[in-house]
Amino acid sequence: MKKIILEGKIDFKFELNLKNLSKIDFDEKILGKTTVLYNNKEYKLKELFKVQVQKSDKNELIIFGMNKNCDYLGWKWKEGILRIKSDVGSFLGVRMIDGKIGVEGSCEHHVGSAMTGGEIFVKSNAHDFIGSPLPGSKIGMNGGLIVIHGKAGNFLGLQMRRGIIFVGQDVGNNCCNNMTAGTVILKKNFGNQLGLGMKRGSIILLKQKFKCANFVDTGESRSLFLNLLNNYILKVLSLKPFSNKDKFIRFIGDIKMEGMGEIFVKRD
Repeated sequence: MKKIILEGKIDFKFELNLKNLSKIDFDEKILGKTTVLYNNKEYKLKELFKVQVQKSDKNELIIFGMNKNCDYLGWKWKEGILRIKSDVGSFLGVRMIDGKIGVEGSCEHHVGSAMTGGEIFVKSNAHDFIGSPLPGSKIGMNGGLIVIHGKAGNFLGLQMRRGIIFVGQDVGNNCCNNMTAGTVILKKNFGNQLGLGMKRGSIILLKQKFKCANFVDTGESRSLFLNLLNNYILKVLSLKPFSNKDKFIRFIGDIKMEGMGEIFVKRD
């Protein structure tokens, strides 16, 4: 097992494509041959980063000196822990399979797009298309867990199929549009057009009220699913989104799409 520490040698003012980092497999021989693209030019990893390799009881990649121009970190990530000690760019954890990714700052667009497993934690904010399809695709997040402690942008959970997304602060417009399955927990406020085109899946709203002609109010509900979900979040994340004693109003829709999605709205 190895701990690999990378520290950027320069301020990355142009796009840095880090997709190849996921190929290192914590092997020093592969690490020495790894290349990245900076400003559309190929560089060996050690030309742009200071590299340290240490023995460890777990496989861990720690990266310093990133910014919003640094894209594709955690592409198809499948093993070990990736820790980013700064902000980072777009396409974080895209097509992720397993393992953990933690960001101590903010992210740009397409966090966890098309991921099928693993866990992504963002300490601050993330922009648009979290857990959504990649451009040109129709398959969004299909498993795994995304936790955004700060704010999230527009089109979160677009065409989501499986998995869990938790957002601690406000969310933008078009959240969970065309959602097929999965669970989204919104602790604060959300923008316009929540859940439009929703087929199935669950949205839990903990603060803002909800009303939409495309969804039918079925009255007060307290399902076993909510208790199990709350216990899971508490166990895995040490977060308690709501109490097992809390009451919710349940909405079904999008009825215009013959959908059977559920929106649970916490009562005061």
